[in-house]
Formats: sequence, C-alpha cells, structure tokens
Amino acid sequence: MIDTVLSTMENEEQRNELAVFYSRYKERFCWIANSKLNDPADAEDAVQEVFAEIADKPEKFFDIPPEDRLSYADIMVRNISVEMFNAKNKVHTEELDEENEDITIPLKDDFLDKISHDEIVSFLKQLPTPQKTVLLLHCYFGLTIYETSQRLNISLTTANKRLRLAREAIRRFVDERTANYE
Repeated sequence: MIDTVLSTMENEEQRNELAVFYSRYKERFCWIANSKLNDPADAEDAVQEVFAEIADKPEKFFDIPPEDRLSYADIMVRNISVEMFNAKNKVHTEELDEENEDITIPLKDDFLDKISHDEIVSFLKQLPTPQKTVLLLHCYFGLTIYETSQRLNISLTTANKRLRLAREAIRRFVDERTANYE
C-alpha cells in the first residue's frame, strides 16, 4: 500500500526520502496508532492515511526542518488515530424528555422523594449542552471521565470542568428544592 501512496509523488528524491522515513519509523507510528485504536489493522490504516496525506502535499512535510519531521508525523498519526477512534465509537445521546422512561434517577433521601421526576428532567434539560453531555456519558452511560473526554474529543481537564459544573448545578438545584420543602 505504501508503494501505491508513494508512487503518486512526482519528485523522486522526496519519494525516496519518504520511503526511508516510513521504513525507519513504521513500527513507532503503528505503536502510537494502536495505543489510540486498540486494533492493529486500524492502526495500520491510520499510518497509511498519514502517509497518503503527506504524499498528497509533500511540500508541507518537506518544508519542515528534518529534525522536526518525526514529531510532526507522530502528531499526525495521533490525530488521525483519535479521529478514527471517535468515528468508530461515536456515542449518540438523546435529548432528555418527559416521555423517556429509560432514564431513572434513584431518590434515596426523604426530601428528594418530594422532587418530582418531571422537575428533575426539566432541570437536566436546562443544563448547557456540553455539561449535560458529559454528565450523561459519565453518570448514565458509565464511561470514565477519560473515556468521556476521548469520545467527545476534548481534553481531560475540559471534561472534568464540565462535570464539576454540572454537579454544582445539581447541588444548587437540590439545595433550592430542599429549602422550599422545609
């Protein structure tokens, strides 16, 4: 496959240099891709995609100083692998609505029993979409915060912040309702 990709390049010197670069670092790139994809075949596809992109616009790659090309390629492999992972493992979330009986919220304390299901659903619908999505993936679907950040293609810090904000909003909601029933 790499021979086909390289054959599309017009400059023979660049084609040879890229072939040597590929041969030297192929295992490294496959390891990076497999660390994101957990599938050797998909990892190989990701690496091939990187080199197809490089061969498509070789001037971009060869304008980079030789000592920085490996880092550049590492980043390309990582980014394409993450994109492939996200596309393959996309989680579809539904908007919360009153008719959705699949969503159950355990109410353990007496004062929480006074809050209706409709009030809770209404409150959750009002959360900003980024917070609501992180909350659903983490709490309802049971993904770790790391898995949630990967699925949403956001940083771990951003996912944690959104979850913290959602939890703080829930805490304020419960505190307000508790005060109303006391």
